[in-house]
Amino acid sequence: MGQASSRLSPATKVAGDPMGEPGPIRLSVIIAVYSETDSLVETIRRVEAADEGFLHEIILTISPRSSEECLQLCERLDAENPRLRSHIQQRTPGVGWAQREAMELATGTHVIGLLSADLETEPEAIPRMVRKLRETGCDAVTGNRWLPGGGFVGYDRLKLVLNWIFQKSFSLLYSTRIGDLSYGYKLLSKEICESIEWEGTLHEIFIETTVKPLKAGYHFEQVPTVWTARSVGTSKNTFWRNFRYVSMALRVWWRG
Repeated sequence: MGQASSRLSPATKVAGDPMGEPGPIRLSVIIAVYSETDSLVETIRRVEAADEGFLHEIILTISPRSSEECLQLCERLDAENPRLRSHIQQRTPGVGWAQREAMELATGTHVIGLLSADLETEPEAIPRMVRKLRETGCDAVTGNRWLPGGGFVGYDRLKLVLNWIFQKSFSLLYSTRIGDLSYGYKLLSKEICESIEWEGTLHEIFIETTVKPLKAGYHFEQVPTVWTARSVGTSKNTFWRNFRYVSMALRVWWRG
């Protein structure tokens, strides 16, 4: 697949009637799973509660290193919920592979990637993203924790300062008003998912899914959202892995 295939206009990017009116949004929501149980059930419940008629499917992309309890839970949820699909991650390790595999599997017109099964991401932001998509005719909508109405709960203070510096620096470098480039929680058209050659294998996929579409000329919008630190378990995104965000952003910018 090429880095930037031919673009669809905002009026026709969702299959619709012959007059070019956009068709209905059918949303594929990707949830990354790594041994979560109770928080996974709550995440799914809140995703479905937030549905305003756009939810097409929920894809659980599951690490094969997950606990047996988690794997059994996902199997049961798959059997009980007709809109839910379970997928055991084939290429490991890394959340980047998880998202890339799920984007390939998605059958909706648009994809939410990536929602966390640990409730760090806010399911209630999904309808805000869909409304922004409908209002603007954009190609993608990203969550922005720095906008009024967004925020951070339980975020390390030093990381918060470094995050702010990073966002300001790279927004300037990319000449964009998008203010949370490294946040992985976003809505993408299926065309974006299919037309761009993705490289990220770990958490750098989060910034890659913003900066590559931006460089390819896709229209991005943003909505406020709140990030909340997980209450159980530990994050797999270590401090040193943050440099992978920087490396990815610089490589994409340099390639043009």
